[in-house]
Amino acid sequence: MKYNNGSAAGVAVITVVSVVLLFFILCFRVVGVGQVGIITRFGNVDREVNSGVVIKMPFPIEHLTKMNIKQQKEQQDTSAATNDLQSVTTTIAVNYHLTPKTARDVYQNVGTNYNDVVIDPIIQEAVKSITAKYNAEELISKRSAVELALNDKLVSKLTDRGFSVDNVSIVNFKFSEAFDNSIEQKQVAQQNAQKAAYDLQTAQQKAAAQDVQAKTLTPEYLQLQAIEKWNGVLPSTYSGNGTGTLFNIPVNK
Repeated sequence: MKYNNGSAAGVAVITVVSVVLLFFILCFRVVGVGQVGIITRFGNVDREVNSGVVIKMPFPIEHLTKMNIKQQKEQQDTSAATNDLQSVTTTIAVNYHLTPKTARDVYQNVGTNYNDVVIDPIIQEAVKSITAKYNAEELISKRSAVELALNDKLVSKLTDRGFSVDNVSIVNFKFSEAFDNSIEQKQVAQQNAQKAAYDLQTAQQKAAAQDVQAKTLTPEYLQLQAIEKWNGVLPSTYSGNGTGTLFNIPVNK
């Protein structure tokens, strides 16, 4: 009889421990660093909890969804047309994040698949809108201005939807093969024109130098140069009828 009582007590202890463990498993959750927890009760958003140990009612009464508030990166290609009707594919990278202040609203209004529902469509729309304001060559020459315009557009659109934009960068522009060829031909033409202008300038400078030299080297100047370099020794022979000249000065044999 005592044995039976001991067995019953042991079973009771095991049962209590099991219930406590089950309660712990069902009611205790951990929200990691860089996350916030959204707790729903019977399908409705009840409260938001920060990172750490969270106590909630067991499922299906309450359910915990973890939302990422770390910086996230979205990179995608968007095809659009410039205002001169050139086709261009823009690769853009957007760094953004949720905040604890906006996570609950985003979960309630959009859900956890906000990347497909909100982020991607807004990026596509912004790139198409900004691209249409520039011609193809301006996208290249004014790249920093295009990037800034995209950043302003995305900040305006995504902030209203509960997202903070950290950085926007244009990774690449890809144009049609015909446009790439025309750009290459234009660059070659510019290089040839620059070379021709340089050659013309060089020829003009050379001609001017020769003209100055021709005007400077007069007979009188050449005679003066010869006198300055003469060592004072008269030549031993003369040509002609016995009377010669030295520096245009008559000299007799």
